[in-house]
Amino acid sequence: MNSTITRVFHASLAMLIAAAVVWQTVISADAGRSLVNLFSYFTIQSNLLIMVGAAGVALDPHRSDRIFGAVRVAGLVGITVTGIVYATVLAGTVPLEGADRVLDTIFHYIVPAASVIGFVLIQPRTPLQRSAWWALVWPVGWLVYTLLRAVTFSPTFTITETTTARVPYDFLDFDANGAGSVAIACVVVTAIAVALTAFYLRVGGVRREVEPA
Repeated sequence: MNSTITRVFHASLAMLIAAAVVWQTVISADAGRSLVNLFSYFTIQSNLLIMVGAAGVALDPHRSDRIFGAVRVAGLVGITVTGIVYATVLAGTVPLEGADRVLDTIFHYIVPAASVIGFVLIQPRTPLQRSAWWALVWPVGWLVYTLLRAVTFSPTFTITETTTARVPYDFLDFDANGAGSVAIACVVVTAIAVALTAFYLRVGGVRREVEPA
């Protein structure tokens, strides 16, 4: 598959995410919702990382530097977790209609599917180095940030139509579920992130230094 197709695919993905994020920001601002909360969602951050990675591929399909590789993998790991967790745990907890439903579909279904397909099936695939393991800093950092912000600032997130919490997702709600349950959830999320990182590095063909004969 030639680079033109790769460029067009990833440029389209980056532009779709950019438009969706701007649209969501305008809707949230008009409704008086916290923009800090909006950009604290794992979903939004995952989409933004994918947008940066897709834009980078569109500009240079053969780009392979260390920082870009880590950003690319972080986005792929995050968006895969987003798609899996949303489809199996979170979908339907809050009724959506109109623009909210359209944006929900983009963030949670279209972007996750397109991101995985784009990396796995569309060539040239971003070559990765072992340093891409640094991608794990982001999901772990997000968990720490989310829990510390909940304790320090007590933000309000909508969990269901009738309930709110200090965290964006129910499985991290230590007020409702207890610290032990949240700790287990954090371990599970981290383990999934590690497994997905290993998967994407394997698919990406991690470069190995050639030892001298």
